[in-house]
This record gives sequence, C-alpha cells and structure tokens, in this order.
Amino acid sequence: MKNDPINFYNKNGYIVIKVFKNNEIKNFENLIKKKIDKYSKNKIWNLSNYHKHINKESNYKITNTLRRYINTDKKILDKIRKNKKISQILKDKWKHDKFLIPDQNYLLGIKKKTTIKDVKRNEIPFRIVVPKKNTYSISGAPPPHVDLNAGTVIKNKKNSSPINLTLWTPIIGFSNKYTLQFAPSSHLYDHPIGKIEKKSKYISPVFKKSYYQKFKYKRLNLKRGEAILFDVNLLHGGAENLGRKTRVNLEFRLYNRKNVNIK
Repeated sequence: MKNDPINFYNKNGYIVIKVFKNNEIKNFENLIKKKIDKYSKNKIWNLSNYHKHINKESNYKITNTLRRYINTDKKILDKIRKNKKISQILKDKWKHDKFLIPDQNYLLGIKKKTTIKDVKRNEIPFRIVVPKKNTYSISGAPPPHVDLNAGTVIKNKKNSSPINLTLWTPIIGFSNKYTLQFAPSSHLYDHPIGKIEKKSKYISPVFKKSYYQKFKYKRLNLKRGEAILFDVNLLHGGAENLGRKTRVNLEFRLYNRKNVNIK
C-alpha cells in the first residue's frame, strides 16, 4: 500500500516522503544556527550541542513562538510543490495542489488577514527539544494534540481549518529516539472538544491524558531528507528527546490557498 501514497495517507493519516537533499538539510541547520547565534556569546559550536551552550533565559527568547522561524528560499517551496507524492495527496484532499505557507502572525491567529508580501517572506517554524536528561526543558514538544488553530474550529475540523497538512522535517535527530510521536489512523476519529485541556499553556488543543493515552503511538527512523507529511487531525506530540543531541526540526504548514484570507 505504501506504493499507493493516497490510500496509505488516507488510512494512516501520514506518509514518509523523500523531499530534500543533504546540502539543503545542512543549509536549514545553518539558517537556524545563525538565528540562535544572536543569543550566544560563543559562535563556535554545533547546533546538535545547543543544550550545552544556550542557557534557560536565552532558550526562552529563542523558542518564543513569534521568533521561532527561518526565512527559506523560494526554491525550497517550489521543490515541495513539484514533489509528486505531495501533489497527489493535496489534489485528493483539495481537488488541487495549490498551497501557501503564510507568515507567523497569520498562522498563530494574531491577524485574520495576510498579504502576498507577507507570504513571500517564507517563514518556516522550527522546534528545538533538548535531551530529556538536560537541566532545563523546552516547551517545544507539547502533549498529544491536533493542529486545529488552538481548538477554535475543532467542531468543524473536516473543512474549517486552512491548515490541512504539515510536512515535519528533521534537521538534527533522525532515529526514533528523536522523531515525531504520532498515533496512526487517529485522524479518522471525531476527537471530542470536551477532552481538550481547558487550562493549557500551548497554542494547539492539547488533550487530556485520560483521552490521548487510549491511542497507540509510534516514532519512525528517518533518513536525511525524509519528512513526515501528516493530517491536521492526527494526534501527535508528547515525545521526549531520548538521545544525546538536541533535536531540531522544521514544520512546513501547508495551507489550502483557497482558504487563506489575503487582503
């Protein structure tokens, strides 16, 4: 069934796709490090050792949601658009494969409309999760949740959210000690609003433990350049970094172009 990407994706809510080259992954790493270097006195260090060089105060500034992104090249987005499997799945979902990746302010719901100029900034969010044994933690791996705009549109989850798919791309940490945790086929469930935590510090609608622990989760071993394309309603998150390196990944949020409010 993996040879049929549409059926595999519809059944499981995710699919692994080879998207990027090694040099592109390295360039992503350099862009993230360049942004972090603004908060580090020592510029000579490796991003995989982030947890050894960045203190808790600087970490908070770096992982602040409004700062936690890089500006990528248009060629990268064009590469995603030309990926055959991604195009097939988008066409199956939307009847077309035209997506946008809006700016952070629109993605976070801070503004209700965006502009072509803002979209062209190509802001791609990144996440950083330090090893479990480190002296401080990062709120970069929230408990299991779905990507439905802070839960405000969860009751109409099939159509209302312009975010339909996320391309989760590891930059550092490719084994199952690091990668995204998710519950296969959980996108097929009508997740009850009443099972969402009412008091949560996270943007995404985090579910109560009594609900999300009913599902079976998995973490994949990935190769450099591979990414996990997953559904907006797939339960994911809550995975600790079990390795020795800092985990770093990008999240390409693919919005249905027809649903993006552009002024």
